[in-house]
Amino acid sequence: MKKILILIASVTTIYLIGLFSLNSHTVQDRILIFGLKNILNNSEPFLDDKDTLKVVVCGSRSPLPSPGRAEACILVEAGDDIYIFDLGNGSNNNLTQYQVPWPNVKAVLITHLHSDHIADLPDAHLQSWIQGRSSSLKVYGPEGINLVTKGFELAYSADYKYRSDHHGQEMLSMSISGFDENVIIDNQLIPNETPGLEILPFVVDHYPVNSAFGFKISYKGRTVIISGDTINDGSVQKYSQDADLLIHSAISIDIVEKMREVAPIPQMNKILLDIQDYHTSIKEAGEISRDANVKHLLIYHSIPTPRNKIMEDVFFRPLDGVFDEYTLSDDGTRIIMPVGTDEIIIDQIN
Repeated sequence: MKKILILIASVTTIYLIGLFSLNSHTVQDRILIFGLKNILNNSEPFLDDKDTLKVVVCGSRSPLPSPGRAEACILVEAGDDIYIFDLGNGSNNNLTQYQVPWPNVKAVLITHLHSDHIADLPDAHLQSWIQGRSSSLKVYGPEGINLVTKGFELAYSADYKYRSDHHGQEMLSMSISGFDENVIIDNQLIPNETPGLEILPFVVDHYPVNSAFGFKISYKGRTVIISGDTINDGSVQKYSQDADLLIHSAISIDIVEKMREVAPIPQMNKILLDIQDYHTSIKEAGEISRDANVKHLLIYHSIPTPRNKIMEDVFFRPLDGVFDEYTLSDDGTRIIMPVGTDEIIIDQIN
């Protein structure tokens, strides 16, 4: 009994000391510094010493709302170089949270000019500028990309000057503010200086969008396909043959039709009808993967993004008996493909 009382007294004393310590300014400051170090350096390592083709989903949703998710964005890391495909709303916040090293970002590539694929270009410009890129932010996009970049430059021209005046030309030189925009040409490799890397754009059908692209990324024997937004017109399947990873947008016709039944306003009903004719269905994405002998299918830009287990089951129901090797992406989903192997590692970085 005496030992128990001593133990209780000891625990109580430790608790009271801890409680008192937490009210000490010195202890609070030390805990705060420790926490801030974790926040500011809490990135999963990019640029590790392994030679891999790596994918990080920095935006997984479509324009339909989904709490906690950003709009379309895919980061591809080949060796030590990083390329970002699309920058939808909220994606730059994810990139900042992941502590992406912007000096290693060689280019941003835009699949098409819908707002949910370009909205965060201005914030990406600012982040890369602050982190010390050595030239204007290089952007590749479809015809009309110059209108987007010049429009953003005009809209943010005062912001550029304010920040440069505040932090100084040495840190934020006006000579490298803005974008270096380049028009994508179908089936013509994107210029890059990453050894062993090829980025091949191909036209997809997202009518009435008159210029939309998917991408085939090849690096030392590993291959990733990004579909962009498209119907199933054969293009994605053609370029996906034997790919390690197909990253495909997809719509659930079943769920969207049920959403139409309960749509509160006629405009929403009309939009939910219209979006069905220029996106690939989830079943079609599975059939493409099966017929192209794709190793793994990663669904992003899901319409709508499942919010619970039942919704996810209904979304993927059309894949039963069609294709089994698939993953529904979340913001922070990471796929690692080591060079010289067939290994595909899927995890989460946030």
